[in-house]
Amino acid sequence: MNDTYYFFAVWRVCFCRVFAGLALLLVLPASAQTLHLVTEEWPGLINDTPQGPGGVLWEISRDVLESMGYQIKLDFVPWKRAQRLVAENARDGIIGMGITDEREKVYQFPDEALLVSETAVYTLKDKSFEYDGLDSLTGMNVGVSPGYTYSPEVRAATHFEQVSMPTIESGLKMLLLGRIDAMLANRNVVWKQGEQLGIEDQIKASGKPVSGGPVYLAFSPEISGEFLEAFSQALKRYKDTEAHAVDGLR
Repeated sequence: MNDTYYFFAVWRVCFCRVFAGLALLLVLPASAQTLHLVTEEWPGLINDTPQGPGGVLWEISRDVLESMGYQIKLDFVPWKRAQRLVAENARDGIIGMGITDEREKVYQFPDEALLVSETAVYTLKDKSFEYDGLDSLTGMNVGVSPGYTYSPEVRAATHFEQVSMPTIESGLKMLLLGRIDAMLANRNVVWKQGEQLGIEDQIKASGKPVSGGPVYLAFSPEISGEFLEAFSQALKRYKDTEAHAVDGLR
């Protein structure tokens, strides 16, 4: 056997072994794959409990991905860190993200949203204030969450002071202490947090929403278009069989 023939024979054996290994990976059941997701706790919609994740956003995400054959691991981290991890492909997806032009340049959004969310104005019940558009907030100190998505009108507003509140709980405490006059937050989340703090009878929400929009399970830049399409179709099928509508904008 000459050297050239021997080289090609060995190369052929190695190639066949590699190809067989790749083929095996392709036919492995999807259940052998794990998607590593992140989010920040959003009480009422997604909760970090001793028993594990809970809440409607988690349930929808889990049920849909499991129906596709995936296992899911979820980490709770601060919102800005969650965004960075997914943007850098260190995690596969982030639960509960609102869509913007800027985010669409970074993350992969499926066609189908998890649910529609709504932001309301919260004040103390003993105040006579009634929200009637952003102009009614003139001169007020208003709590907002850094890293969360508000409407362009809110972000551009200068006629009221936007005060950073790291969490919904801290915002409610600031409201009770008079450090802010109002806060902008998800309708469902604030009520849930208020109940946990035992102050739900001291706060009130505006009947008129500030803004609203769809909330997604957004994926990392490396996720394929084929996966996004499959996820959207699975989510549509889920919505046809499950009642999960929740008001609430992150």
